[in-house]
Amino acid sequence: MLTGQKIAKLRTEANLTQEQLAEKLYITRELVSKWETGKRKPDYKMILKIAEIFNVKTEDIFNQNDKLLNELSDFIPDKYNKNSAELTIVLNSFLATLNIRDRSIFIRRYYFFEDVSVIAEEYKIKENNVRTILMRTRKKLKKYFKEG
Repeated sequence: MLTGQKIAKLRTEANLTQEQLAEKLYITRELVSKWETGKRKPDYKMILKIAEIFNVKTEDIFNQNDKLLNELSDFIPDKYNKNSAELTIVLNSFLATLNIRDRSIFIRRYYFFEDVSVIAEEYKIKENNVRTILMRTRKKLKKYFKEG
């Protein structure tokens, strides 16, 4: 379940409307709606406030997989639905431009959600090297979307 879905579930279980939750967070109802539909993501400070309101742990709202997907979503233009076939085609096309190692590291991190330490061990490189490869690949992805 994604972050927005978790927020919606917690809100409905607490018998709150989007408007009521928005008032508690000092934001607009429209922003709550965008979170729940996945059009926007709350920042970590807002996750902390939401967790406090519903008396849950932040991990109950925002898990490691969400964090990794958010790393990528910052580079994916809003015109793409995050689950669309069109996005899959564009990502596959982008991945085909990468060398085998960088493509494999990217897939292991963002598809299989493997920890950087596991990837580093598999490729017999340092964790910092894996982080650098991922950072450069994300920059290439951003450029790919701008050009395409």
